[in-house]
Amino acid sequence: MTILLLLLSPALFGLFWIIRFQICSARRRRLIETYGIDSKKLRKMSCKEVGKLRKSIQEMQDKDDAYGLESVIRPYRP
Repeated sequence: MTILLLLLSPALFGLFWIIRFQICSARRRRLIETYGIDSKKLRKMSCKEVGKLRKSIQEMQDKDDAYGLESVIRPYRP
């Protein structure tokens, strides 16, 4: 049983990282397509930073604050 676990653990770990990478790239792709954000600037950001940016954009949309939304997005546009 422990040998089986030792054999499967690298595969499970790799699968976890592949899924995490796909989620992060989907978030980046959505920000690029929806708000016209520069992909080169998003590539430099970590996945956590992209998540924070997405949350701040969502907060501004919930408040219906167009100027706040523009101020959040402006530094990331080309």
